[in-house]
Amino acid sequence: MRRSLAATLVLAVLLGPAAVGAQLAEAPVRYEDDFLSSEFHQSRREAVASTLPPDGVALFFAAPTRTRSNDVDYQYRQSSDLLYLTGSEEPGTVLLLAPGGVVVDGRRVTEILFVPPRDPASEVWDGRRYGTERAMEQLGVQLAVESTRFAGIVPPLLREADRPVFLLQPFDAVESDGHLAPQLSATGGALRARGGADVDSSLLRRTLNRLRMEKTPEEMVLLQRAIDITAEAHREVMSQVEPGWAEYEIEALLEYVFKRSGSEAPGFQSIVGSGENSVILHYETNRRTTRPGDVVVIDIGAEYHGYSADITRTIPVNGTFSPDQRAIYEIVLEAQRAGIEATRVGNMFYAPHQAAAQVLATGLARLGLIRSANDQAGLRRFFMHGTSHYLGLDVHDVGTNGQLTPGTVITVEPGIYIAADEDIDPRWWNIGVRIEDDILVTNAGPQVLSARAPRTVAEIEALMR
Repeated sequence: MRRSLAATLVLAVLLGPAAVGAQLAEAPVRYEDDFLSSEFHQSRREAVASTLPPDGVALFFAAPTRTRSNDVDYQYRQSSDLLYLTGSEEPGTVLLLAPGGVVVDGRRVTEILFVPPRDPASEVWDGRRYGTERAMEQLGVQLAVESTRFAGIVPPLLREADRPVFLLQPFDAVESDGHLAPQLSATGGALRARGGADVDSSLLRRTLNRLRMEKTPEEMVLLQRAIDITAEAHREVMSQVEPGWAEYEIEALLEYVFKRSGSEAPGFQSIVGSGENSVILHYETNRRTTRPGDVVVIDIGAEYHGYSADITRTIPVNGTFSPDQRAIYEIVLEAQRAGIEATRVGNMFYAPHQAAAQVLATGLARLGLIRSANDQAGLRRFFMHGTSHYLGLDVHDVGTNGQLTPGTVITVEPGIYIAADEDIDPRWWNIGVRIEDDILVTNAGPQVLSARAPRTVAEIEALMR
């Protein structure tokens, strides 16, 4: 008899992960030294700086800390752009790039990282800070100085009306907190003193969109590990779930596998929608108890060293699709295959969506759910989102929305969502199906990075048996 999820997790708490080893398909692979190298981040800074005029300066602010309630903060997540350029996950950090160099303490430098000063009293509570020496040693930045020196170094540069200034976003769009408030205030005052001189926020965005869109081999190692962890979580749910499990129990197992395998956190709120919740695109409540005959849409992504996976599977909670569920599932799967086939170098970003949407419309018309394969309004009733987005440091990552290029990773995720409605045959009510995989664009054709997660009806039903 299969041990329940509750019993499995109790064992994990009482005896540690080793006690649960027999319950999970494989022992987790542990990675220790696979963070991106300081040379990687240096190459990214150099790539950005190469797009700036010699006398220009560019500023990148850390993400703010955010209060959850009273004196409790949300788990900190660094700005993806600053993480990409420095590898620093420390709040209160600011990066300055100056291709032509600026003089600090008699030394001409082209990059400065402003870091919070070491504070033994605070570090007892919140953990060790980099400090200037460790920041230069571990992050490989040319110069690190304490953030208290920001006002004396940066505003004089910004007040020069003929010096081009580049901000990734308007400085006041970064929420102020205790770490960044002095730097933001100093920046705002200096920009107002420029007397209306232009500040460019578009060049950096275009540059980073292009750079982050095309993954390097180093990045692909981390992204693939995030995807492998996520695929394993899907497999564990398929092998254990039964009718009567609550959605939050499924979520608990998924995120247990994430953590057990080395993921720092989910890349986004896990979506576990059963029955009538399967037709809600971004359902996140996860409180309903599953019932026999339900399908469950599970849209999840582990984050690993900043890179997020995004894989969706739809499963029958009792292990076997009904004929009607299977009919809808096969249409979505056929549409996904068409979308993946269109994920080729030179095609436009929207080509997978166009290919998948045509298959969905044809299938829905064949079942009599829309008038014809050309009924776009009917299609939008049951398929109301795009098929693809970029994937990387953000689950909805940045990109150019232009032609697909080698090294780009996108999702292909068509779906059909049929809510209970009086003008629809009840046989179709509350059947929501989404199938999502992570696809690497290569010169040899699309590569499905998430193939380890079963996606055909036969594969899913076999694993659930």
